[in-house]
Amino acid sequence: MIVYLDSSAVAKRYVEERGSDLLDRIYSRAEAGELQIAFSIWNLGEVLGVLDRYRTRNIISEAELRVSYQNLILESVKMIKLGSLIIQPITSAILVESWVIVLDHHIYQADALQITNAKTLGSDLLLTADNKMLEVARSSELVAFDVESEANDVNEALA
Repeated sequence: MIVYLDSSAVAKRYVEERGSDLLDRIYSRAEAGELQIAFSIWNLGEVLGVLDRYRTRNIISEAELRVSYQNLILESVKMIKLGSLIIQPITSAILVESWVIVLDHHIYQADALQITNAKTLGSDLLLTADNKMLEVARSSELVAFDVESEANDVNEALA
């Protein structure tokens, strides 16, 4: 099973907030070889930006920011070595396909890239905390859930 995580979901792994428990369970299952996590190379930069905004808004301290950055990179490398993490590149074909989603659904390019990547990988689930992206993902025939409000549904889908 491939579980595609958008940036909002990945960030919850590294900063404690609503949905973090679910992400911790998903990462544990991936580490145990029960499923694969996937996200785009784009997500790494986006998550670094999210973490930086948390610091700017004093949600986390400078020390917590450094630890979060370190944990993101080290855990990603470890999971890749275990075969538990797929980091999808941004190809020109994926980029062009995402433009159609941008124009059809009036969403950000970054969100359209996540949906296109999830579809390209044949992901079984897409997890996000972005309501508009969730709506578009579902209309694009992806099984998608909100990590903040649909944890029970995610757990059922992973059973």
